[in-house]
Amino acid sequence: MVLSAAHGFVTLDEPLAPYELRMGESGSVQPDQLRAQAERLGLHHARQLIALGGRAYVDAVAAVRPDVLRPLAGCRGIGQQRHRLCRIAAAEQPLLLAQEFADGSSSPAHPSAAR
Repeated sequence: MVLSAAHGFVTLDEPLAPYELRMGESGSVQPDQLRAQAERLGLHHARQLIALGGRAYVDAVAAVRPDVLRPLAGCRGIGQQRHRLCRIAAAEQPLLLAQEFADGSSSPAHPSAAR
């Protein structure tokens, strides 16, 4: 799923018209709208939810699911985010590494990221 500032939760195959709006700006989806969408989509029943994105978007997901996994939390910029995402994608156990990043327990040379 993708979180759109204009449309809320959307599937990857859902076509959207172009728009200029960021999460938190006037006119963006509100937490109550996201909660209603999450209920319709069954996101409350998902065992694990991972949010990858900027702080405003991840915070919006956390308003719906406070237990959301935030593996990019603490990154100081897009370069560090991309580095973490590459490590997660290349890991033998990507979910485990994402959890370690979210918990703040993974160092740059952590062995679970090795393939």
